[in-house]
Amino acid sequence: MLNIGIVGAGNRGIRCYGLYIVKEKKDVARVSAISDPDKKRLEVAKKVLHLSDDKVFTDTEKMLKKAPLDAIIITSPDYTHRDIAISAFNKGLDVLCEKPLALTLADCDDILKAQKKAGKILCVGFVLRYNNFYRKMYEIVNVEKKIGRLILAGAIDSVSTGSQYFFHGWWRLRKNSGGLLVQKATHSVDILNWVIGSRAIRVYGEGGLAVFGKTESNTKRCSKCEIKNSCPEALLESNIQWDYGEGSVNIEVEDKCVFAKEIDVYDHEVLTIAYENKVKAFFVESQFTPDYKREFWFIGDKGRMYGIDPYIVSDRDKRKPYIEIVYRHTRKKEVIDVKLAPGGHGGGDPGVIEDFLSCCITRKNPLADGVAGRESIAICAGGEKSIETGKIINLR
Repeated sequence: MLNIGIVGAGNRGIRCYGLYIVKEKKDVARVSAISDPDKKRLEVAKKVLHLSDDKVFTDTEKMLKKAPLDAIIITSPDYTHRDIAISAFNKGLDVLCEKPLALTLADCDDILKAQKKAGKILCVGFVLRYNNFYRKMYEIVNVEKKIGRLILAGAIDSVSTGSQYFFHGWWRLRKNSGGLLVQKATHSVDILNWVIGSRAIRVYGEGGLAVFGKTESNTKRCSKCEIKNSCPEALLESNIQWDYGEGSVNIEVEDKCVFAKEIDVYDHEVLTIAYENKVKAFFVESQFTPDYKREFWFIGDKGRMYGIDPYIVSDRDKRKPYIEIVYRHTRKKEVIDVKLAPGGHGGGDPGVIEDFLSCCITRKNPLADGVAGRESIAICAGGEKSIETGKIINLR
């Protein structure tokens, strides 16, 4: 029986991982402790996860010291990941860390160094690798080799909920999130890395803050704003249910104004990426589109593959994820419908926790390991730096 500690009593910690272990994995694992400085969230966690008072902590170090644990799951704010992961490895624990692994490449390297010294498991929350849609794209390129030798690739992240998710709360400051390339884009960039099967050698980026931020007071809140009923960005319900996870749990969120002066994360970015295996790629992210979807292109010397994973496309469009292959010499088209598994992120949420628990038992390396976490941050943090400086960033 694996004793699991959870760091962070938010949406991911409680709804995604905690409840899944309690409901589905009680034969091999149990939530033995949880930590969070927010006492309100701890009360929710204690009730939902059926924990006694001695298993909830406001201080993570105390939890790591006092609770009998085999592994921890880190779902706390991004800027805390490095120190918590290293502390856990120093205490001989296996670690599942939500993406991003850390905010900087140096911090990722510090985590990997501690992991190597401890000889423990490190899994990163790249849940898309465990989603059937992305698995199928990987197989088409790398196993079935339907499009031949890969030459070009690209991805576009359209985020209709950028305001709700990232500009009302702590993510809006780069010091907390590393920027939305680091915080959000790591998912799709990791899929590019995985399918391309190589390490990036340089990245160049353009981007900025076009819709959010600007002139409002940093203390202004939607709940007390005089135009809250007419502002399309207003967050009027502070206890919201997010779009994925297990169970029905309301989590209180911040309702700061999305037009505040302090906001310094970019709301749109465009990257070009070069890889060691000569593949060239692009990545585009927008936090203010009407769509919520991920799109991918992979072009080889025998054909082109396009894949779309839509959550929301329009009020009339009910498309499900599908992959389209067009062959170069015949122009024949093959359309592959993909059935997603149950659970958040198209089955990715259950997939990553299943893999992590299995690896804790078998000592095998996870599909989404620490090296994958590092390589995604290399591109995303490099892209943030490129946008800021206007320079090409060499990664090797």
